[in-house]
Amino acid sequence: MSCCDERHCECVVLAGPGATVDGDGSTTAPYVIGATGGGGVPTALAVTDSPTIDLTLTGTGTTADPYDVTAEVILDPAPPGGGDQLLQSGPEGLSLECADVRGCISAEGPATYDPVTGEIGVTLSADAGNTTVLGTDGGIYTPAGVATVLQGGDTNTVDTTATGSGTAGDPYVVEADVIVAPEPNGLEAGPDGLLVAPSADAGNELVIGADGRLFVPAPPPLEIGCGLQGAGTAASPLAALPIAGARLWADDWGCDAAANSTLHCDPDTGALWTPPDHYTAEDHIYVEHFNGGFATPITNTGGWAIINPGASQSFAIPANFQGNQCRTWGFVITASGTWDINHTADAAFQLGYVEVYDGNPATVRPLWGPITALGAARRTRDNGTVTDSGWNIPAASGRTVTLYPAINVTAGSVTINSWVTDATIITTTNTP
Repeated sequence: MSCCDERHCECVVLAGPGATVDGDGSTTAPYVIGATGGGGVPTALAVTDSPTIDLTLTGTGTTADPYDVTAEVILDPAPPGGGDQLLQSGPEGLSLECADVRGCISAEGPATYDPVTGEIGVTLSADAGNTTVLGTDGGIYTPAGVATVLQGGDTNTVDTTATGSGTAGDPYVVEADVIVAPEPNGLEAGPDGLLVAPSADAGNELVIGADGRLFVPAPPPLEIGCGLQGAGTAASPLAALPIAGARLWADDWGCDAAANSTLHCDPDTGALWTPPDHYTAEDHIYVEHFNGGFATPITNTGGWAIINPGASQSFAIPANFQGNQCRTWGFVITASGTWDINHTADAAFQLGYVEVYDGNPATVRPLWGPITALGAARRTRDNGTVTDSGWNIPAASGRTVTLYPAINVTAGSVTINSWVTDATIITTTNTP
């Protein structure tokens, strides 16, 4: 605070014992007040904590190092009640937030409490018949009761009667009787309740089962022999399978019927059936592969080689040929080859057929040939035969067998003048 403001004034500062004053009080030499001497006894200072305040003392009490006393409020980290400490110490002092207190309040019974808004309310029951509501003034309100009127209502099957006034001394009583039609219908009202009793007439199969309910035993199953079907009723009469026209027994049948009949009973359906007839068939092919000469000498073939792919014979048995559409079947092929060849003295070779089934990998059927050289060149005319067979071929499936003339030359050379194949196939359906 300035001694002088807009008005002029003078200030005189006097120094007392132990004090000094420097300067003349002017703007250029203001007063400076100091202290000298002393020599008194230093002041001793101590601090003592309390359960709620933590005091701290620093400094020695001198001008250069004065005493400094600080204090902090002690917050109990574990309140004796076991709850959370709600008081908080912040840069602006102690605080207690309303939101911190809300979490400590809970609702019980019909009371409600919203910890977000702090609102306390009451819950009204949603049970049927509750008439308590909130009144226009916000309070709980239960209107006066309305008198209950009770009366009985009859139906076609129940006769209902209501008595009493609905008070504690005269409560309502509702009685009901089942209405039983007078016509005979098997239903009667007895002293212990409704009753349905089986008739005592002879032949009645309606009884009371082990569980106390009405029970009709199932009729015994019919013993139906082979070749019959149906339940023996009007809707499902007994009938023979197959149902076919009658044919007189042939006079020329010379075998015992029971031992030689082909009539069978299907174990799955009980139907009568006769296996398809047993068939056998033959086919024949004659092929002149090189009649007239095949002048080109054949040298080392590096294994079996088909001489001329176009000079082949093929048996194609369809899937419905002579009974094989119903039975498994088999075949036997016999191929006879006759050839006229020239070969060198050092020739080593074999003649034969390459056989292919339905496009499967080829197999070789050798016929004839000197595996080692004969030591002399010559011309040879000879023949040989190969056979093959297939069995248990599935019913309704065909088979294609193709034979190709082939040669395997390992040394020298061979010239084929002619080659003729005579082949037959016999197919047979299997006996069941």
